[in-house]
Amino acid sequence: MRSLKNILAAICAVLFVLSTVLVLLLFNIERKAFSSETYKQAFADQGLYQRMPAILGTTLSAYLAENGSAVPFLQVLTIEDWQNSIALLLPPEELQGMANQALDATSDYLNGRTDSATISLLPVKAHLAGDSGTQIVLQVLRRQPACTAEQLTQMALGLFGGQIVLCNPPEEALGLMMPFVQTQIQSLTLAFPNEVTFIPGTASGTPNDPRLKLNTVRSTIKLTPFIPAFLLLGIAVFAVHSLIDGLTWWGWPLMFAGGISVLVGLFGSPAVSVILRLVIQNQGAVFVPQILAASIAETTGAVARQMLTPVVIEGFILGIVGLGMVIVAAFLARRERDRIIRAMNTNITP
Repeated sequence: MRSLKNILAAICAVLFVLSTVLVLLLFNIERKAFSSETYKQAFADQGLYQRMPAILGTTLSAYLAENGSAVPFLQVLTIEDWQNSIALLLPPEELQGMANQALDATSDYLNGRTDSATISLLPVKAHLAGDSGTQIVLQVLRRQPACTAEQLTQMALGLFGGQIVLCNPPEEALGLMMPFVQTQIQSLTLAFPNEVTFIPGTASGTPNDPRLKLNTVRSTIKLTPFIPAFLLLGIAVFAVHSLIDGLTWWGWPLMFAGGISVLVGLFGSPAVSVILRLVIQNQGAVFVPQILAASIAETTGAVARQMLTPVVIEGFILGIVGLGMVIVAAFLARRERDRIIRAMNTNITP
């Protein structure tokens, strides 16, 4: 009977080691994957903040294509026009701030704090109303075909009211156009949205909410620490009859679980990175815009390292605790053997 209990305890110990390593991985991945700070650090490590003009340009182009109230000049700007314009309008620190805002909004949406994700365009509007806005309009006009006589006539009429004609005027006409361009920029600024939504609103908990399955998976992961705890209890039930038994039967599994976790944390980054990239490529577009998902996919290496760093620390702590328990158990067992030997020597002394 005792042998059977020891076998069951050994099975629990092996399962404890395997489940603990898996729990540490899943728990830290879930904790880090849905925190915007993880991606802010990854963006900084990978130098991806310069991608913000592309993200904003794509978002703005899609928004204005659907917004019939926008002035024609805004509607005809291409994604490339918006990317170049935003890069010209905003200094790097403001672009980084907007990128961080987009990451925070995405994190709030995924964590259920909001039902949509928006990004403020007030910094863009503020710069658009200044000299940078004038330069952008002129830059766009210079990329257009040369103005025809009819367009020049329309442009001249436009000086008394109307819209900017999308053509490249002669240099001598630019000076005359500047007051008109500046007036039109004020109209552009008024038509420019204060914010855009890049993750559409979805009422939390409704059948159409794409976060339902995700929340189920996350809730399951948060319950996984109970599995190793249950297996430790099984070891105690089957094999622990004394303090030395408890220290030994718990110490070795803890030490092995900690050691394997440290190895996984140190050398598992490439594997975790590949898994994250596959998940983002297959499921990322459900929760975040494609272009933001593409940028995040490039950070998987840095994100994996951030996820695995706590695994190394926690595994090291578990390993030290387990080693300490094994050492204490060995010390107590040796002292107990010495006590028994002394008692036996005392009993056989004449």
